[in-house]
Amino acid sequence: MSLTVVLRETALRNLARLRSEDKEAFAQVRSAIAALADEPRPSGAVAWGTAGTYRLHAGSARILYEVDDEAAAVYIINVGIMS
Repeated sequence: MSLTVVLRETALRNLARLRSEDKEAFAQVRSAIAALADEPRPSGAVAWGTAGTYRLHAGSARILYEVDDEAAAVYIINVGIMS
């Protein structure tokens, strides 16, 4: 079963900035986000803070997201470049 992926406003802004600054990193993040619809808890995801929140590295970027099994959705909270 494929989940719905919802990007929060902060994640959208950071993705737009990433797209203009580093197209390769943007492509990696976009691919990783799309894969979360089918596998919301991949082996590289690390539980972060509260239950249901995870951090996933995609190349030089990190994705912070929540999984809501009841709503069948993945909420992308933020996307950032690791320095």
